[in-house]
Amino acid sequence: MRRHHHRLANRRPELSQHFLLPGVARRLVRRLDFPTGAFVIEPGAGDGALTEALADAGYGVLAIEKDGRLYAELRRRFAGRPAVECRHADFLAMPLPRTPYRAVSNVPYAITAALVLKLLDAPRPPDDAALIVQREAAEKFAGAPRETRSSLLYRPWFEVGIECGVPRSWFEPTPRVSSVLMRLRQRAAPLVDAASAVAYRRFVVEAFGRGGPEASRGLRRFVTARQLARLRRDLGFTADARPSELSFSQWLAIFRFVEHECLGHDPTARVA
Repeated sequence: MRRHHHRLANRRPELSQHFLLPGVARRLVRRLDFPTGAFVIEPGAGDGALTEALADAGYGVLAIEKDGRLYAELRRRFAGRPAVECRHADFLAMPLPRTPYRAVSNVPYAITAALVLKLLDAPRPPDDAALIVQREAAEKFAGAPRETRSSLLYRPWFEVGIECGVPRSWFEPTPRVSSVLMRLRQRAAPLVDAASAVAYRRFVVEAFGRGGPEASRGLRRFVTARQLARLRRDLGFTADARPSELSFSQWLAIFRFVEHECLGHDPTARVA
């Protein structure tokens, strides 16, 4: 009981802090299949429930905490654990490792999008990340149940999925929103090569949602009516299909057609 009151006394609501119960943290860490001895960064380490579970599982941990009071508690708690380094820092402002690492975090709701994008857009992204985030944010990045612009932008390089729900009763205090464990894994072989990465992302931004409610309108920025009819026939989507109703595999096939059949390596130039 004293531990419970101590945790809540140190909580800062403005930082969207909802602490995982220690037993839950251990349960979630057991789901990970990181290599033995893997180096894990933990943004928003909070009161250290995940930190302890990660260290007990044999991982090296860099526990990052912005809140000065929680950081001081973390330093005291893990002073005798050489596998744990505690750092008082704003994760969003610090550089990420240039060597292999994994990431695990009970992400503060207020910075979910910024934290996920920092990992995905890093010069060297994590090989694997397990993030506890609000369900709606996870669905946006995972493209579940339908694709989004955010999911399409990263799918060629990452496998993004929702592994399991994280019930509200697993936190102190109980949050008002639903949470899930989202997993981000780098693909062993990217589906779009480095030379085409910028072109692919520009294509998605321009084609997805900028032409109106139908995907065909956005695609007419890049292909002729005849080419579009061929794509609809070959890939099996209708003229009134919304952008989110096309699967990632359909979007990828369209990009490859546009890149190789129409525009070389500049799929932002309009085909007459």
